Amino acid sequence: MKWHDVYVAGTASYLCAEQKVAEAVADGRYDAAEAETDDLVAVRVAGPDEFPPGMAAAAAAEAMRRSGVAPADVVLVAAASVGFQGLDLSTPASYIQGKVLGRHGASAVTVGQASNGGMAALDLAAAYVASRPAPAAALVTTGDKFALPQFDRYRTDSGIVLSDGATGLVLGRGRGVARLEASNVISDAAHEGFWRGDTPWTDHSDPAHWPVNLLPRKEQYLAQGVDLMAVMINLDKRQQECVDLTLDEAGTRIEDVARFVYPNVGSKLFDWELMASLGIDRSRTTWDWGREVGHLGGGDQIAGLNHLLETRAVNPGDKVVLVGTGGGWSFGCAVLEIQETPDWTGPADVTEANGAR
Repeated sequence: MKWHDVYVAGTASYLCAEQKVAEAVADGRYDAAEAETDDLVAVRVAGPDEFPPGMAAAAAAEAMRRSGVAPADVVLVAAASVGFQGLDLSTPASYIQGKVLGRHGASAVTVGQASNGGMAALDLAAAYVASRPAPAAALVTTGDKFALPQFDRYRTDSGIVLSDGATGLVLGRGRGVARLEASNVISDAAHEGFWRGDTPWTDHSDPAHWPVNLLPRKEQYLAQGVDLMAVMINLDKRQQECVDLTLDEAGTRIEDVARFVYPNVGSKLFDWELMASLGIDRSRTTWDWGREVGHLGGGDQIAGLNHLLETRAVNPGDKVVLVGTGGGWSFGCAVLEIQETPDWTGPADVTEANGAR
């Protein structure tokens, strides 16, 4: 969808303590051969008092402060997540709304879409903002903590190491640090079973299946006579379709894009995502930053954009493209044009709201 008068007014990231992957290799938690292929440097690991909704609220509060948007103008809080949020039957979006905006009439929505959650929340927020008169604004967050015994961050999937943290982004009208020119989220359930296999449904999350391991599920799916290359070709086709559609709506050519923000995954998977579809060189991406952060669930794209803004790696007039993929499968893309260099460069201190109840 092409957007008019929708701007990114503020962004922020909450990245937990750094853990070098070499430490995990040394003590046997991360396979040495896989670590060499992935070529990652570090991931982020939350402490015992850090939980996703609190981290997301902290990032959201900083994004709101940076944006200058009045809480009363926010019409939507969209909170994306992948894993357990710290409490059964909790409502993360409403928690974040209360912590950041107070008593407020905005709609609070929790978004799934796996690793494409941040992109889905951004696309939803853009529709909310665009359909309402100025000064309508929306608050988008992501937040995840992949902790044992439910998740083994180094073994849940191949080519991906799960990382803990949160992000916040504010969309508004009139002006901002970046104009959202177009965004899309498309889905294709042809290979939905790739992440499910033939694992039976259960009445509750079963500790007998912890830590979550996607590799046997993929093997089960392929054992049904599905060709792995057919799966990969279909995913590549749909991702390219989403990117091409969004670039076309934005009137932007690939060669005119200054930076691409892709998911923070291992080197081999990263190159497949880039080269198979678009032939993008790593120098035009956030790879060097992402390999020191790890995969933040649905937060890689907002965190990557925030990194580009905080480090002044992009300038007014530059085009930035965010690309996401989520199991099931869904594909997201957004095209932005940088409008100004923010005065909040440098990493934010977003630790204060961290574990607040």
